[in-house]
Amino acid sequence: MDFIYPAKGRITSRFGKDFLNGVARMHNGIDIAQIGVNEVVASASGKVSKSYLSSSYGECVRVLHEINGQTWETLYAHMKTGSRKVKEGEYVTQGQPLGIMGNTGYSFGQHLHFEMHKGRWNIDKSQAVDPLDYLLKDLSSSSSSSVHTVKSGDTLWEIAKDNHLSVSELKSLNGLKSDVIHPGDKLTLCGSLSHVGKRAECKVAKLRFYSKPSWNDEYVVDYLTQGYGFPTIVRKLKVDDAYQFEVKNSKGKTFYVTANEKYIRVE
Repeated sequence: MDFIYPAKGRITSRFGKDFLNGVARMHNGIDIAQIGVNEVVASASGKVSKSYLSSSYGECVRVLHEINGQTWETLYAHMKTGSRKVKEGEYVTQGQPLGIMGNTGYSFGQHLHFEMHKGRWNIDKSQAVDPLDYLLKDLSSSSSSSVHTVKSGDTLWEIAKDNHLSVSELKSLNGLKSDVIHPGDKLTLCGSLSHVGKRAECKVAKLRFYSKPSWNDEYVVDYLTQGYGFPTIVRKLKVDDAYQFEVKNSKGKTFYVTANEKYIRVE
């Protein structure tokens, strides 16, 4: 799995400190410019977390991704007026058109401003990373785990929330029996609790499964009954504020089902 370039063109401004109209700033993304009509596409598959008109970003789309247990959010700004093709809550595939490169918002010339956040986008851009460090890089082969070094005042609840985990998941990843942690402790944040390739089984009398990552009734395609199993879990992904498994059945068909351990047993 990798992120692809979201548009064709040349990079006119890189990530980091630079100047805009003579004023020093921190540029939290890269700018890609090209004349003519140029599509902006999703850098990776995911769920549209925001599609809106901003005074600064102009016509803007944000997409949320879950890759190997890591949450990412990409941002596509300054698109052409009226060109946004997706709405909040929609699931998009890699390479799917999101809009047309433009010059809306606080912008000086047609270009795409593209941001990548390792975690969720926030107003301080505290989780922004240089897209050039990740574009076209294979992320699926990475076996290293993210590690958090506990600081004074940290709590398991805060660490779990910041890294899109539940406290029970964080404790399971680190073999913790209690909620007590100490400054200097190193906590694994991902990589050890893999469900990929394992079997899932329904624990309750009746359970919905969906045709796409969603909790919307319109995407319910059937119901599972107790004991019904699926041979392969492909991945675990966050949908809104909960988790689903992407699962393949014995015929290789893909569907989505809750990952809540109250309803699903993983073997």
